[in-house]
Amino acid sequence: MQRLRSSLLFAAVASAALVAACGDERSITTEPAGELGFGTNFLRTSTNLPRGTVTFPATVVASATPSADSVILTLAGLDTLTGGSYTVWFANDSATRFAPATSLNIVATRRDSSFNAAGDPVFTNVSFTTSGAQFRNGGAAIALRVATSRAAAAAFAGTDSLNTVIISIESGAPGAAPGPVRPLWARRSQANATRVAGIRFGTFGRGIPVAAQAGNPGPNQEYVVATNGAMTIIPRGRIEVRGKILVMNDSNYFRPPVGYYYNAYGIKLDTLGRFRDTLYLGRRQSPFPERLSLFDADISNPAPAVVFDSPRVIFAMGTRLSSDSLPKAQGTKPWIDFGFARVNLQPKAGIEGRMGSATILEATLPPSIRGR
Repeated sequence: MQRLRSSLLFAAVASAALVAACGDERSITTEPAGELGFGTNFLRTSTNLPRGTVTFPATVVASATPSADSVILTLAGLDTLTGGSYTVWFANDSATRFAPATSLNIVATRRDSSFNAAGDPVFTNVSFTTSGAQFRNGGAAIALRVATSRAAAAAFAGTDSLNTVIISIESGAPGAAPGPVRPLWARRSQANATRVAGIRFGTFGRGIPVAAQAGNPGPNQEYVVATNGAMTIIPRGRIEVRGKILVMNDSNYFRPPVGYYYNAYGIKLDTLGRFRDTLYLGRRQSPFPERLSLFDADISNPAPAVVFDSPRVIFAMGTRLSSDSLPKAQGTKPWIDFGFARVNLQPKAGIEGRMGSATILEATLPPSIRGR
């Protein structure tokens, strides 16, 4: 009997110790431990992607007065560049002959906004004109009208067929052909009855063997991310905040055009809900556990587990950050006042850390995050 009582006492003590251990080290639904977590889904916005139109000359072959064979481009959603310049090229239908348009008349229109005494928004357009062979200024509120002519490209002043217009990003003065970064183009064969074609955004064939391009298009081929600002793929994802830690998990993206990469930003609001500041959340990576940089997913495959060559997509991306490493996110309540998170697509020749025009996904952070 004594032995039985001792065994029961030992079992009771062990059970009590186990319960205490569970209470100290684990959380359950009714008794959570640690910081509360909050989250929300991303929504596809795909706003302000590079887009526009090209109006081709009235005839395929130059007329007797090539200076009158005008070519008109309208452009929007371009980011400002610091490591290169936008360059307009004329090409024949097979893209075997190129000539840079060296005389551009550029009218840039910036749309400013303000509020009147009644609190209603007021929009004002400000335009300025410049000229030259290249340009590099852009912005979310900037629309461009670029006018040139067949005579502006010497190779197309004669009998060549001006059937393709390409906009490349060149690191210096244009050479005999566009460089590898060819994100915008339009073909006469894609134009409507009034000779207006919507600009495509992606990568125009670079003229080198496909085997050397990690899945990029070959000569005269097109890898299209968006047509006149409209994407056909639907990215998705979710953002979570738990204490100091912010986690973004998203998927189903086109691989970026050559010369572009994905990054992320947080947007801080004032007490009236207006944009106050932006916080650069960095270049995107592959998900846990590898966390490999996807900065060069445009020209190589840095993470074959989630980056595919056919179809040419990024299956999954991830970001994990602590407010400890981001002064703008620090405070007695980390991430307070951050009302939005964005995933952007930006040119490598642009300004890293300054939020660009092309937002692919956006999440509106709930009050449980920004005001807790």
